[in-house]
Amino acid sequence: MKLRPIILICLLHLIVSNLPAQQSYNLQSCIKCALEKNHNLKKSRLDREKSIQAGREMMGALLPQINASANVSDNIKNMSFIMSNFMANDPTDPKYMSLSMGTPYSASAGIVLNQQLLNFSLFNAVEISKMAQQMAALGVESKEEDIISQTANLYYAVQVTDYVVVQFDKSIGLMDQLLKTMEVSLANGLIKKVDVDRLKVARSNLMTQRDAIQNAIDVQKNLLKLQMGLNMDQPIEVEPVDLRFFEDQSERETNYTFDLNLQTPYRIIQQQQELGLRQKKAAVYESFPVLTLSANYQMNWANDRLSFGNDGEVHYKFPTSAIGLNFKLPIFSGLSRTAKIRQTVLEQKKLQEDASTLEQSLNMAYLNAVMKLQDSRKTIQAQRENRTLAQEVYDISEKNFAQGIASMSDVLNANSSLIQSQVSYADALNNYMKAYIDLRKANGTIRGLMEK
Repeated sequence: MKLRPIILICLLHLIVSNLPAQQSYNLQSCIKCALEKNHNLKKSRLDREKSIQAGREMMGALLPQINASANVSDNIKNMSFIMSNFMANDPTDPKYMSLSMGTPYSASAGIVLNQQLLNFSLFNAVEISKMAQQMAALGVESKEEDIISQTANLYYAVQVTDYVVVQFDKSIGLMDQLLKTMEVSLANGLIKKVDVDRLKVARSNLMTQRDAIQNAIDVQKNLLKLQMGLNMDQPIEVEPVDLRFFEDQSERETNYTFDLNLQTPYRIIQQQQELGLRQKKAAVYESFPVLTLSANYQMNWANDRLSFGNDGEVHYKFPTSAIGLNFKLPIFSGLSRTAKIRQTVLEQKKLQEDASTLEQSLNMAYLNAVMKLQDSRKTIQAQRENRTLAQEVYDISEKNFAQGIASMSDVLNANSSLIQSQVSYADALNNYMKAYIDLRKANGTIRGLMEK
């Protein structure tokens, strides 16, 4: 009987020890998970693989095309050939005679080879497929940069909102301590019951705000899990916010420069321009000659019966083969090729306008990110001073209330100001990190966030 509790304890320990520990993610692990499991990114990578296979298909058209064929025919009614009756010996004999061609049964098997020797359209199509692969690869890079940026923004938002909840919990804890003190003072007749009730109402309102913020954290975590490709029922925790890191980052001077060549969207539109030139060449090459080599070999069989084996009967068997060159030169296409060329020229001009617009947009985004970063630095400094001042005011109000020279309204107002200053400070830090991420993305260095 004494062994039973011991066994139960051992089983419980075994079960608890096998439960998966809740993983705490830092920024780099969140980004790594998102780059591995994000569903939209997986689709982009599948598109890249699809373009690679399409390029291989196009390259296959440059290689020899070999096809084999075979057939067996039952010639139910053979063709007849009308010719002069060279066997006529008498004037009454027919002037013409008919000869039946072929045998009742025939068969053949052969192989045909075709090889493109000169086909500028095909050669150009191969180059277009290579450019399509490069554009698909750039598309994956662009999607990865978006994933990094979105994941980092969500990560920092969760961190900062967690920090706000912690500050609310601290304020609620201070209220609980003050409430215990006031209840003792109320029992001794030193304060009025209305002061205790007002504090309880303030605490209840604070709890309501705290629960709303906690719900916001749950929403942000769900968005982060969606970005990382995790199941919605999988719990996730991020590392607590490091205010020193935020502050150090905000005080660090950023000497980033703007380089268009580092911008993935700009590189994509450059590839589109090169692709447009190739498409123009494709329209031009339609008027170029095409030279193709062809060769074939075929074995033919014929017989009166459906038998082509060595059964003692007479079988007719003969091979045929040929090799040749096929030359094709387009001469007139009803001016359709000229229209195609003009269309590609107009499309190229549109791409040039798009490139100019994109260059201005990227430069504007970089300048806006720099200004936003500078403004965020000033806001952080101001909110840090406000937070320090609010803490001092609250400490003084609490002491004065304990000494009976301050009212409960003074304490509640100071507490409210303290919480607001803490929330504003956290919001300023979050806005700075958003501006920092925008700047890293605007100057093409967003992948640096993957490094600690």
